[in-house]
Amino acid sequence: MIGVSTEAPARDVSAPQPEPATPDVSEEQAGKRKKWTEFKGVIESTTIDEVDRLKIVAGVNEYKGNHYVFLGKVTEADFQRAFFSMPAYVWQKALPILSDYAQRIGVIEKQAMAKAVLDELKRLKELGIDIKAITDQL
Repeated sequence: MIGVSTEAPARDVSAPQPEPATPDVSEEQAGKRKKWTEFKGVIESTTIDEVDRLKIVAGVNEYKGNHYVFLGKVTEADFQRAFFSMPAYVWQKALPILSDYAQRIGVIEKQAMAKAVLDELKRLKELGIDIKAITDQL
C-alpha cells in the first residue's frame, strides 16, 4: 500500500513512563512463607534419613478432613520437594511389596547389568570386534 507505514511510531523516551502497579505487601509478609508442614497439613512427622541433601520424612497429614500417611523429601532450606500421601490401608498393602523389592534390589541390579553387558557384546560382535579376545582378558 502506498503512503501507509507499517512501522510502529517512535516512543518518546523523555516523557515520564507510568510505573507498573505493585501489590501493597510489606517486606515482612513478602519474606514470610508457610512452612511445608503447615502447607501440607502435617500433624505428626519423623525424619527417617538424609539422602543427597534431602531429608526423607514420614508422618501423618490432614487433607480435606481425611488423614493420610505420607512420605516426603525436604530440602536443606526446609522446602518440600516431593510429597506422597496415601490412606493408611494402602500403605499396609504397599509396604510388604516395597520391602520385597528392597530385599531383591541387588538381584534386580545384577540382572540389569548382565543384560546391558550382553547387549553391548552383541553390538560389538555385529561391528566385527572379536569379543572372545576381549573376554579372555578377564
